[in-house]
Amino acid sequence: MDDVDRRIMKLLRHDARLSYAHIARTVGLSEPTVRKRIDRLVHAGAIINSARINPAPIGFPIDAMIGINVVRGKVKEVGRKLAEMENVAYVAYVAGSFDILIQVYLPHMEGLFKFLNEDLEKIDGIAGMQTWNVLRTEKYFYNWEGEDVGLGPSPSDGAGGDGRDASS
Repeated sequence: MDDVDRRIMKLLRHDARLSYAHIARTVGLSEPTVRKRIDRLVHAGAIINSARINPAPIGFPIDAMIGINVVRGKVKEVGRKLAEMENVAYVAYVAGSFDILIQVYLPHMEGLFKFLNEDLEKIDGIAGMQTWNVLRTEKYFYNWEGEDVGLGPSPSDGAGGDGRDASS
């Protein structure tokens, strides 16, 4: 990966809908060369093609992070079951006070109550948990270039239809 690849990724991070022609003009390469570079970055896993959906405007304004402790020997099994759940957006195996960290989006606080006290109760191996309601997210993306590259409010903020900050 070179500086041109990083410039291409930066452009796509700010607006994934940019055309190959626009990117080519911006970085000073031909359109076929840019297409090949992007294909290579996708194949290498550096670029993931997906849309980031803002859950709040489509009926899921409750954003919660849940740290989960798991009975020894059941971490992967519990993680897989959590990943299959509809409202679970993120599942990570972590080191520290918890074994698994999940993020959920729900339609209302009653939905969060049900998720915590009914849905999670059905999963064998959960030993305990702690929940944090996300009030506002200041940054969503990793700053790997030493500059502010975040796209503004997170889905939990309910701000902006496309999640991009107007100042970007």
